[in-house]
Amino acid sequence: MFLAVPRGHPTWSQAAELLSQRLLRRARSRATWSDADEAIAVLRELSAVYPESVDVLDALGHAFGTRYEWLRRLPDLDEALRHGRHAVNRTPVGDPEWPVRMMNLAASLRLRYVHTGAAGDLGSALSAAVAAVEASPPDSAHLPILRSNLSTLYMSEYESTEDPDDLAKAIEHARAAIAIEDEHNHAIHLSNLSVGLAMRFTATGEQHDLVEATELARRAVAATPMGDPTRGRHLAQLGNMLLTHWNLSGDPAVLAAVIATRREVLESTSVAPSLRITAAVTMASLLVEAGDTEGALAAWRSAVDLLPALAWHGLDLESRAQALGDVRGLAREACGAAVALGRPEDALELLERGQAVLWGQALRLRADLTGLTAAAPELAARLHAARAGLDDGTTDGEERLRLGRLWDEAVAEVRTLPGFADFLAPLPFARLREAAAHGPVVVVNHSGAGDHALIVTDRVEVVPLELDGLLERTNVYLEAMSLAAQAGGPDGFLVRERFRDVLTDMLAWLWERVAAPVFEALGPTGPRLWWCPTGILTFLPLHAAGVPGDHVPDRVISSYTTSLGDLLRARAARPPHEPRVLAVGAGALPGQVPLPEVRRELAGLAALLPDRLTTLTGAEARRAAVSAALREHSWLHLAGHTQPTPEEPTRTGVVLADGPLTVLDLADLRLEQAELAYLSACITMLGSGSLTDEALHLPAVLRLVGYRHVIAALWHVQDQHAAGVAAAVYQELVRAGRPCAEHAATALHQALAGLRETGHPVDWAPFVHMGP
Repeated sequence: MFLAVPRGHPTWSQAAELLSQRLLRRARSRATWSDADEAIAVLRELSAVYPESVDVLDALGHAFGTRYEWLRRLPDLDEALRHGRHAVNRTPVGDPEWPVRMMNLAASLRLRYVHTGAAGDLGSALSAAVAAVEASPPDSAHLPILRSNLSTLYMSEYESTEDPDDLAKAIEHARAAIAIEDEHNHAIHLSNLSVGLAMRFTATGEQHDLVEATELARRAVAATPMGDPTRGRHLAQLGNMLLTHWNLSGDPAVLAAVIATRREVLESTSVAPSLRITAAVTMASLLVEAGDTEGALAAWRSAVDLLPALAWHGLDLESRAQALGDVRGLAREACGAAVALGRPEDALELLERGQAVLWGQALRLRADLTGLTAAAPELAARLHAARAGLDDGTTDGEERLRLGRLWDEAVAEVRTLPGFADFLAPLPFARLREAAAHGPVVVVNHSGAGDHALIVTDRVEVVPLELDGLLERTNVYLEAMSLAAQAGGPDGFLVRERFRDVLTDMLAWLWERVAAPVFEALGPTGPRLWWCPTGILTFLPLHAAGVPGDHVPDRVISSYTTSLGDLLRARAARPPHEPRVLAVGAGALPGQVPLPEVRRELAGLAALLPDRLTTLTGAEARRAAVSAALREHSWLHLAGHTQPTPEEPTRTGVVLADGPLTVLDLADLRLEQAELAYLSACITMLGSGSLTDEALHLPAVLRLVGYRHVIAALWHVQDQHAAGVAAAVYQELVRAGRPCAEHAATALHQALAGLRETGHPVDWAPFVHMGP
């Protein structure tokens, strides 16, 4: 849809207003977020010509709010609130439109409360909504929707306070909305009352509330035509009511009805991805109850396949990460369900699609387009143009939305070309199993459907595991590790000893519950093995599991990978012919604990690689200088401190002279010749507790930007051990007379041999390798 009348024409403003009204009507029906997007563009033009127009301000606020409900972009919500406040402030209290504009502001405040959890926003929203209803005359055409919205806010207040009076007020206002004739919004009022009564049933168990809530939900669905975007929400509510009935009765006919409602929600493309994912997950478990294994697997696959739409690449990284946090664990649960249904190959495909979504999006943007350029140069050029902006973390929000649409449209066109049907599509198991060409890959998954190790060779062998108490043990381990990292001087001795004891217990438990069953199933195996843990298992040292006299490194050389696909990509990359080495030393920065052994590390590198080494230390080791130097060197040795921030994983970084070089900073790089990154720093592999499926840590982002091999540390390493291990690793890597990182995992394994013989695991177990 576009505006054919040129700006400056006498009828331009009238045409623009009519177009924006039409788009906004469609946006208000939530047919698609792009309608709100177009409305925003037209309304902004109108606002530039008529900056004092309250109608335009109000419409802009509503359009931004509608787009937020689809995309969950906090900047959209900020804009909705900004324009909404301006509209309210410029409208006299006695104006008939004041209550509507005040309620629009209340709706935006409620959305921000849901997004951020800030209780003050909910209180402000409720006050604004009450004022809007009180200011509305009894004969106002807007009163039904105002009272219905106030009902929703009282329900939110009840969820926060559990005060029955709040719920009683919600039900009262919902009934009042239904009692007033409102042809356009009647189904919404019915559904809102259904939700309120369902809440009261949950609290009191009164059957008449359940019966009425179910009937109201049926009426709401019946009053909403097929294709109407609001039908999905009403169907979801009806499905919730029917599910409650089925839980009480076990009636197969009711189960079939629940599945039918969930299926219609899932298949409705005009419904927001979050609601469709919820429908798919519920439907999957219900189909298992109904005995439909194939249907259950299809539902799980649909849920996982919707993750990229939920965390759409046209959004900024923070918005995508928050969206994925709301459905964390989905891929693991899908994997566990597929294993329980006897479909381990499907389980691995689901895990591959649903883990590390953010890095997967980045990798698709960086895909090789050589073949496409030869077949369809115009399409390849469009993709190049789109990805140049999408792959740049500085691209602003509106431009990123435009480029995201451009990319999606071009990819859809590419897939219509002969030979390109699978362009940038997820890899099937037939390809994924090639990751085990040089040794088994052990995927360790923890889910509600069971705990399993999936051993990938030329096939998949499922090993049931018993990981009861995993969360509690992991929390004890992480707390002890964190305290030990902060404990300095003689007073910290007991804290560090506590971590040694906790680590010993953890390694023994991991041996008994994971490693020993895996090795028993594997039998005699070659020297290499790759661990691919999921969820909170990513925090644990599987590579060091063991008891006195028998540890994993006594049997295999371990490496880690975030996914089977990532291991395949690492193997496919070509190592540089003549690597150059960048050494960054940040062991003596103001405000940081001095690391005197960093000098020895860098001196050792200079002795081994005198003609290939560039060194940045102290004040020279600045963010811009290091970022620029990374592009000119294929090996990176970084010695210093890290700044782990699990609550904001993209802010985790390596501390340099002018601040941390973060995961977010590194993710913007594209290093064509990168081969080896050695992080001689502590706690480099600690990701996010809320996004454990996304591998948001330094080694993973270094793999993303191009480094085939990454050596890192799980916890605080004594300075002298860090220097000694680094020296031994590099001596192995240059043993043939020229630097070669191809056997980095073996070099690390051999470098740690002495510490394994004489030291405690706290000294050797933190060192890990990622890559081929």
